[in-house]
Amino acid sequence: MLLALDIGNSNIVIGASENGEWKYQWRIQTDDSKTADEYGVLFHSLFNEVGIGYKQLQRIIISSVVPQLTQTIEEVFKKRVHIDPLILANDVNTGITVSTESPHSVGADLLADAVGAYELFKGDCIVVDFGTATTVMAVRDPGELIGGSICAGLKVTIDALVGKAAQLSQIPLEPPQNVIGNNTIKAMQSGMVLGHLCMIEGLIDRMNQQFESENPKVVATGGLSEKVGPYTDYFDVIDPMLTLDGLRLIMDRQ
Repeated sequence: MLLALDIGNSNIVIGASENGEWKYQWRIQTDDSKTADEYGVLFHSLFNEVGIGYKQLQRIIISSVVPQLTQTIEEVFKKRVHIDPLILANDVNTGITVSTESPHSVGADLLADAVGAYELFKGDCIVVDFGTATTVMAVRDPGELIGGSICAGLKVTIDALVGKAAQLSQIPLEPPQNVIGNNTIKAMQSGMVLGHLCMIEGLIDRMNQQFESENPKVVATGGLSEKVGPYTDYFDVIDPMLTLDGLRLIMDRQ
């Protein structure tokens, strides 16, 4: 059984796969104050609920943008499974080329996204990841990550506004029926949710101009992709498992 973990700033997404199929998925809150033993107990509880034991894990791959937590999670599996997890980095054979000015600064999650997106479309594509940050990354045929945009995530943006404005409160993460909001909540939804989607649409339009092919395919992933993705027609696919799929594909190459 393959275990893939995507450690993000807000959440850790975990998937257990057999024969190329995801059998189980979990999403837990990122907490870098927890020790390896505490995470070991937490993982044991999650696995035990679905009848998985540590000994069933044969391969483990980790993508992380939280360096201080990477070693902690790695220690869990070294201690309990006696397996050295593969830590995704730029020196790992991913099957794609990173053609940015600083390839070693590209986040592991973005590498996994690019691998998953290119496998999905087999051609020019754009992957939008709705996480703590919203990233819009461009992948060119024949599997070349050429760069992209990194923006403040939707929830981060809303939290920042609410935190600085005494008379504004949290809002449902969905757009209003009309762009002209006729109360404070609807006006915030218009500005925050619709505004965020408009930003993404604008970035996609501008990126399209840099591709030789017309209208590259676009996939949305990340924790909020299923919630806000349906409110735009720019996405050809909405796949919250894309990052884990990329990790699985990378592990299969080793």
